[in-house]
Amino acid sequence: MIGRKQKQLEGIAAGEVLKIVMVLTTLAMAGLNFAPSAHAGGPDHAADGALSDGLDDSENTEDLEIDVEGSPSIDDNPDENASMVEDEFEELEDIGLFELDVPVVVTAARREQKMNAVPYAISVITRDDIRKSGARTIADALRLAAGVDVADLTYSNHAITPRGLHGFVSRQVLVLVDGRQIFDALFGGTLWGSWPLALDDIERIEVIRGPGGVVWGANAVNGVINIISRAPGDQPGLTLTTRGGTQGQHRQYIGYAANEKNWSLRISGEYEGSDGFKEGGSFLRGLDDDLKAARFNIHAVYSKDPNDKFTLAAGHSSVDGGFPTTPLAGFGLQRHSGSQANFILAKWEHVSPESGSSGLTFFVNDFYVSPGLPQIDYRYQQIALQFANTLESENGHTFTWGVDSRIDMVDATNSDPYMLTKDRVNTGIVGVYIQDEWQFAPRWSLALGGRIDYEFYGGFHPSARASLSYELTNESFLYGSVSRAFQIAPAPLNFMDIPLFNGLANASGRRGLGDQTLLAYELGYRTKLLEKVDLNLNLFFNEYDDITTLSPTLGPPGLINSALAHRGNASTYGAEIEAKYRVNDKFTLLGNYTYQDLNWRADVKYTDTESISPPHHKFMLGARYDHTEDLHLSSHLYYVDAVKSPNPANPFVPRHIRPYFRWDVRGEYEFWNDKASIAIGATNLLDHGHYEGGTSFLNDAQVPRMVFVELRFAIP
Repeated sequence: MIGRKQKQLEGIAAGEVLKIVMVLTTLAMAGLNFAPSAHAGGPDHAADGALSDGLDDSENTEDLEIDVEGSPSIDDNPDENASMVEDEFEELEDIGLFELDVPVVVTAARREQKMNAVPYAISVITRDDIRKSGARTIADALRLAAGVDVADLTYSNHAITPRGLHGFVSRQVLVLVDGRQIFDALFGGTLWGSWPLALDDIERIEVIRGPGGVVWGANAVNGVINIISRAPGDQPGLTLTTRGGTQGQHRQYIGYAANEKNWSLRISGEYEGSDGFKEGGSFLRGLDDDLKAARFNIHAVYSKDPNDKFTLAAGHSSVDGGFPTTPLAGFGLQRHSGSQANFILAKWEHVSPESGSSGLTFFVNDFYVSPGLPQIDYRYQQIALQFANTLESENGHTFTWGVDSRIDMVDATNSDPYMLTKDRVNTGIVGVYIQDEWQFAPRWSLALGGRIDYEFYGGFHPSARASLSYELTNESFLYGSVSRAFQIAPAPLNFMDIPLFNGLANASGRRGLGDQTLLAYELGYRTKLLEKVDLNLNLFFNEYDDITTLSPTLGPPGLINSALAHRGNASTYGAEIEAKYRVNDKFTLLGNYTYQDLNWRADVKYTDTESISPPHHKFMLGARYDHTEDLHLSSHLYYVDAVKSPNPANPFVPRHIRPYFRWDVRGEYEFWNDKASIAIGATNLLDHGHYEGGTSFLNDAQVPRMVFVELRFAIP
């Protein structure tokens, strides 16, 4: 029964609602014995007889049939009709409003799944959440999710990772845009402000906390963040957005979308400028955080028929500035910072009753960055081809398998004097995976998955995951899992050789860097209380082996040499609570709390990992109130405990960052029949400025209080 019901839940939409209505109507008609034989009803059936007489006049009483997408029909055997309808109704009667309202996610298994049945710690940040939070960046939006560590390092650079180990170069998290990886081919991590990402083009952000290595492979260690673009068909006409405020911030967005029978298209562009964060720097170098950025995107979808969909997307961004030069660059050595990013994405999705659902993805990334140091200046291209297939069997098994391949080509010839001992480094990685989700009992499911990746420099790397889940009720879900994942150092780090501080210091890699592995254990509980409260609880324990550190020691080369090597082992554990309470149609409360602790086992300090220590405690409390249909108010309060971070002014002594509160507020008024709106808001209202983290690669910057005004127009 549960298996059949789950299949129907996957397809609940407008057509399914119509089907349910017709089934209920048919059941009522069959129960009333509504057929030509109803004429024999006598006085108590006068109304039925009169209605039947009317049907007789239209000469349609001998064969009255209702056929809506396979719904039962009424013929000359009303008892058989009632039995048929009751069988189908039994499969629908347990579907509650909770299940109809559950979001569909695609990141956990590379296929659509109802979120309430996914055995992962997963959060979904919707377009509405992003808007009401007043988010300026994706990093701001990710603060809404439990268990995600977020720190603003500069105006456009952030440290983001689920469950700790977050830094400017966060190699523990895999970031995707519509399934396309944006993982730096030289240092790893994601340079958030350099890619063509516009908040107005985003439909939702799916965040998996915990390993996703079986499905996504290398670097999906602490989690996966998948940014899902808005479908062009959902954004018809012209969209205009302009935002301005303190710190010289301004952003203008324009997008136009067209929607025809078989295709839809959106073209959008965005320009952003800012004076950046102004407080920070050190006696070695002042802070220069100004930025100008232009972004362009095109997104097209063509559906030949209901079984085939083709998506083509492309984008470009050009950023001038945005990387405050680190004091470690040295005196008199500086290059104007900036970056460029380009991508092409092509996807084909096919659904067949015989072969299941299949997907083929091809993408190209082209990326260039110069973060203000002549020594660090590089460009890379990534070419990837991915295939995935899902098969469902009649005995409760759902098989997902696929093949991923990617080629990375890195060019550092523009660095001065050098940054690699080998100016050009090419490598590739191929991975094969399979996962079986087996519903072996009415409310029990077991998922087993395995993967093997081969990287040209690092060799073979296995990943695995097993989870057991139990559906306590239609609105409660419990699961446990154990996973193995790995993070592999990008191949160019084998050849890293960067002179710093006028040759007095040096950062070097080493050949034969292996992988960092994670063994993770997790328990999760998801429920809905009183039809108003969505509640998620998660417990986790992570064991890391061979963590890479960049630890300074006495040279040579130079007086100080920071050598990259596997020096650390660590374990982290914690608890996450996420809740959303719909008080009424106008008022919603939401919040999350995360506790986490780190046990660092190494002879070097933790900040040598170029990561910020995980805060022991952090929480978010939010309130959203629709005063009228046009006036919307929202408030979000964040707290983050004390942390330690890398210190660019002194690599031997970490920076101690105090706990901080951050309070963001926003009010929006809609007018012109909801085609336009004006919003006023502020972020970090409680203090003038505070540090949230640091990195050796950038100068220090304090996050200031910022006030903004935003105007939107949507013209169909």
